[in-house]
Amino acid sequence: MRKWIFLLLPPLLVASAALAVLAQTKGKAVKRAQPPKFGQSNTFYADAFKEGLVGPRPGNLGQPAVAAGGNAGQPATSAPAAGSGGVAGAGWSRLISAATIEDEIKSLKLQVDQGVTTPSDFAGKGYKQARRQFSVLAMLFGIAGEFETDVRWKKDAPAAREAFARTAANAKVGTQQVWQEAKLRKEELGDLINGGTPFAGKEAEAKAAWKDVAGRAPLMQFLEQAWDPRLKPALADKNQFTASADKVLHDAEMFAAIGEVLSKDGMPDAESSEYKAFCAKLRDAATTIREAVKAKNYDQAAGASAAIGKACVECHENYRS
Repeated sequence: MRKWIFLLLPPLLVASAALAVLAQTKGKAVKRAQPPKFGQSNTFYADAFKEGLVGPRPGNLGQPAVAAGGNAGQPATSAPAAGSGGVAGAGWSRLISAATIEDEIKSLKLQVDQGVTTPSDFAGKGYKQARRQFSVLAMLFGIAGEFETDVRWKKDAPAAREAFARTAANAKVGTQQVWQEAKLRKEELGDLINGGTPFAGKEAEAKAAWKDVAGRAPLMQFLEQAWDPRLKPALADKNQFTASADKVLHDAEMFAAIGEVLSKDGMPDAESSEYKAFCAKLRDAATTIREAVKAKNYDQAAGASAAIGKACVECHENYRS
């Protein structure tokens, strides 16, 4: 019997100690962390842009975020796409608007659709029309590539300029080869206007070599076809001027841009100060008409119209080609 008592004694002692500890802790309060207290603020807004955004809009919101490990304020290491940045100081926006560039390209697209139809029609007189149309398109894409501000198709403009300039130069004849090239330009132009990227991967410098962009003769043909039928009559009468203000503005900006291009380095006779003066008169008079339309000043526009007529007559006496 004593043997069993000695065997049970250690477990009983352990149990008694545990009960004693439990009795002591039961009577003491346990300290716990206090639960968080929330205020009455609401993080959900009926209009997040009006209620949730406080303070001025950050000036660099449209810039890409600095990569991890990069230094804020340092320029991005990746170069912009060709033609995406324009040419600083090109000055085109003071002569022609982005809207006129886009509208004229769309208008020329319709003309190309009507003119570049069949090989036989192209070989007849279609190639002559295509040369003029592609020359003006090359000029407009050249301006778009150099434009100082945003303009549609700016990124693709340099590559488009090179393509249309090349086809315009080849369109002095209506051969089968030139027809195929013109047909391809027609398809590319339609694709571009419809939101496609036919010139993706074809890079070219944003700054144009204007002597290789458009010939003088096609640009002068454009001016002649716009002057007598449209612009001159609209500037001869105040009522016509008022009624067709948008069209007058469009044509005046095209005249101003062409006057500038005709005097670019490398263009025919551009080394002549007399010839450059005639181009400047055309450009400046067209710019005056542009400002007169915006100011609704017919007298100012009529005076500039007379200046254009005089400059054209005097220039053609010596430099017509």
